[in-house]
Amino acid sequence: MGERPGQLGRLTMPTRDQLLREAADKEALAVTFLRYARALPEALEGLPARPSDHETFWRGPAAQRFVTQVIRLRGELDDLEDACLATAESLRRRARRLREQAAQVAGPA
Repeated sequence: MGERPGQLGRLTMPTRDQLLREAADKEALAVTFLRYARALPEALEGLPARPSDHETFWRGPAAQRFVTQVIRLRGELDDLEDACLATAESLRRRARRLREQAAQVAGPA
């Protein structure tokens, strides 16, 4: 499939440059995940999360549904923040391994 005769079954080792580029890409992606994770807690900032936060001006079933929804969303955002942080750490570990692998590859940097 798109391979030339004589290339079939031949595996090529990535070059040091390719490994370092891949490591840099993973590191950049990790930074992006960290930036997003740090911004998530502010997403619902200022929204009432307890009945006492809004009882003076808003009561009834709609107010309770709203608070219930905000509480649920805060929990989901906490989970998303944890997932973003774990993904960033995983990307950084992979980038570190790629740099270590690149250091062992002979050839131009």
